[in-house]
Amino acid sequence: VLSLWNVLRGDEGLCEIDKECHLLEKLDLCRCPHVSNKGIIAIAANCPNLTTLSIESCPKIGNEGLQAIEKLYPKLQSISIKDCPLVGNHGVSSLLSSASSILSKVKLQGLSISDFSLAMIGHYGKSVINLMLSGLQNVSKKGFWVMGEIDVSLEATGKGCSNLKQMCLCRCCFVSGDGLVAFAKSVGSLECLQLEECNRVTQSGVIGVLSNQIPCCL
Repeated sequence: VLSLWNVLRGDEGLCEIDKECHLLEKLDLCRCPHVSNKGIIAIAANCPNLTTLSIESCPKIGNEGLQAIEKLYPKLQSISIKDCPLVGNHGVSSLLSSASSILSKVKLQGLSISDFSLAMIGHYGKSVINLMLSGLQNVSKKGFWVMGEIDVSLEATGKGCSNLKQMCLCRCCFVSGDGLVAFAKSVGSLECLQLEECNRVTQSGVIGVLSNQIPCCL
């Protein structure tokens, strides 16, 4: 276990640590202004046993470092990121989008992420059992709605646009077959549904849509 608070040394110090501390399991970086993505990547490359990572007020750590964490920390279970201005949607989504992710505890505070990150958490965070979101100024109630269930919002669209006749869904990776069926049932006037690269839609979903006598173009 290693905690570094108010340390003025930067990536060089972390590089020295990773050369010797291969059994490191928990790392806490707080107010380390000179530690950058390079230092995080160095730790990731040589400390594969890391299970807990906390990063707070480290202005040089951003998306590139988090993307390295996703690839090189196979045992990471808990991550906390607070007040890091360079961390955005791409970094957060990369942490969760891996099929091998076992993250169970996620804390995001004071970051410039948007509703997109919440959608990624809702879709990919199957292992997350402890989630804390605080001070996310760019996140709206829509983000929490989408995080909860994409298909519900699709059904709501159908109910709200009752006169809809044509619908095209392109590269909507969160939409499932159940969502499409609910959508088709809620829109009585739909005449044509076009799907492109909606990879969660299975054969049963397509059959469900066709059972409502709606022409479907895949």
